[in-house]
Amino acid sequence: MKKLLRLFFLVLVSSLLIVSQLNAQTILCVDRDFGDDTTSGGFTNTWPMISSALDAAGYTYDYWEVMEFEDNGPDASYMGNYDVVIWFTGEAWTDGATMGPDDEFNLVLYLSLGGGKLFMNAQDWLYDIYGSYGTFSEGEFPYDMLGVVEVVQDVYHIEVGEGIGDSATFVGSPGSLAEGLSFPTKDIFTTPDDDGLYGDSIAEHLGIPMLGISLPYTSPGPAAIQFETAYHRSVFTTIDVAAISDTIARNILVHRIVDWLEYGPTGTGELKANDAELLIRPNPVANMVDIGMTYPMEEVSIYNNQGQLVRHEVVQKTNIKMDLGDLTPGMYILKAQTSRGMATSKLIKQ
Repeated sequence: MKKLLRLFFLVLVSSLLIVSQLNAQTILCVDRDFGDDTTSGGFTNTWPMISSALDAAGYTYDYWEVMEFEDNGPDASYMGNYDVVIWFTGEAWTDGATMGPDDEFNLVLYLSLGGGKLFMNAQDWLYDIYGSYGTFSEGEFPYDMLGVVEVVQDVYHIEVGEGIGDSATFVGSPGSLAEGLSFPTKDIFTTPDDDGLYGDSIAEHLGIPMLGISLPYTSPGPAAIQFETAYHRSVFTTIDVAAISDTIARNILVHRIVDWLEYGPTGTGELKANDAELLIRPNPVANMVDIGMTYPMEEVSIYNNQGQLVRHEVVQKTNIKMDLGDLTPGMYILKAQTSRGMATSKLIKQ
């Protein structure tokens, strides 16, 4: 009997340790849905649905709310303190609401140099930031960080009272983290000033299809994908998880997303560190260039091929934009001074 009790308690303690490890990720939730901003047109607040799903799985998390469209979210250095970043935009869709001026580059820094993991829950972000989008290529954020190659806009239009239908059903794609699940989805975004729930179809991608449409649409691709490189993992969905009307299915999906981002398909969180210290985008550059590191730079200097200093900026942050439009085309050396030493990289001016 005593042996049986000891075995029971051993199994119980082991189970608690496993649950503790699974839910030990550090998570940062970045809120750009402007659900509390009356000037936005009364956007729906999606945070309660997302936070309740995290709570149901027993996660602890920090919360960062962006208050104005023109404001940036956390920088790469701040995001680097977290295993997983959940970036959600609700029904925000225009005028830079979904990403501030420096947000995209900071996310690139966090993911490509810091080995970050991102859940991009943003149905209209592509429309907002890439107004004429359709296809993406290497060197662009959707392609490099999320694995998105081609998107067909607004394939899914779910709206109350328009004869289109106020609901749809999505299903987990075979082989994905959502396999075996079904997701009834409701329009939670219709207000007197707004037009329901729109979603894009990811027609071509580099990742794993995650959410397929069951009813009532025909789609050239999934509504969500999961994507992994040697340096980072990401999940991108064009259907807001807050609109999933089955609370249990929503909770399970969010739990699976966080678990996959942290541990991957093999159950290990190991990702290779990127050898690059400096990130320069674009390179080659015609005019404006973004320069960044995952920890603060003190100074940035650019030298021509004769060793002459042609640019110098005191920075004191993780990233900077520089206008190089007046430089002569050719190769330059960029040096960034930090408290940890000097980082150097080549820069090509077109």
